[in-house]
Amino acid sequence: MILDVETNEDLELVKNSFGEFLVREWSKYGAKKHEVSRDKIMETFSKVKDLGIFQFIKETSLTNALLINEIIGENLLPGIIAFSSMLGVDYPVSVGVNYVAEVDKAEVIVTPKGISNKNDVSVEEIESPDPSVRAYKINEGKWRQSDVDFNKVILLASAQIIGHATAVLKETVEYSKNRIAFGKPIGSYQAIKHRIVDDALGIELVRSRYLANPTDPIRIFKHAYKKAFKTILNSIQSHGGIGFTTDLDLHLHLKRVVLLEKLFHQ
Repeated sequence: MILDVETNEDLELVKNSFGEFLVREWSKYGAKKHEVSRDKIMETFSKVKDLGIFQFIKETSLTNALLINEIIGENLLPGIIAFSSMLGVDYPVSVGVNYVAEVDKAEVIVTPKGISNKNDVSVEEIESPDPSVRAYKINEGKWRQSDVDFNKVILLASAQIIGHATAVLKETVEYSKNRIAFGKPIGSYQAIKHRIVDDALGIELVRSRYLANPTDPIRIFKHAYKKAFKTILNSIQSHGGIGFTTDLDLHLHLKRVVLLEKLFHQ
């Protein structure tokens, strides 16, 4: 991260404990995160809840909530955890505009129209671009008024998208340092390093919009998606196209970003 964001003791404590949890409980799955069982996903949800992550997102400042959601995206956490983190609630939630995800795991569904118990919403399962998340089209539902600020939800979704792009960019930087071609690291070639710098600056430009001036969330979301999608495709190209093998999770980040765009497309 290039952008210098003022931090505080509470945020650092949460980040450190969350980071230790991720290393211990989630990072070990590597590029197999999409194969984790439903039971393990729900167990992980409960542990994230016990850590107080959802409560912290709900009660803290918008800036802190955005930074935590970046971490959630960067670590490719299960969809049900990611979506609940966008609302800062400690129960499983499905969220979207015309499409939603993880209805099979959620208790309620939240859209700009309001909130509804999942049994009061008619949905049709569709093919999901993300193999780790089930996606659904909303047909109709009984909606009641909600105090959810959907603009904030969109901002937190934007932060997750940038988290996904950041994770992939970090992998590209490391790969470019270690991959040798024609006797030199590929990162020494202008075609690679200029592209990495451009992507890093693009990511930070989006971050500056939602961290410093979070107005017009829909435009910020579109900007986040555009820069993240480009960054991840560039990363896959820098890896010689091997991002779509089971050895790396670049393709999983790409598919999650595509899913998020579908869920929040307006």
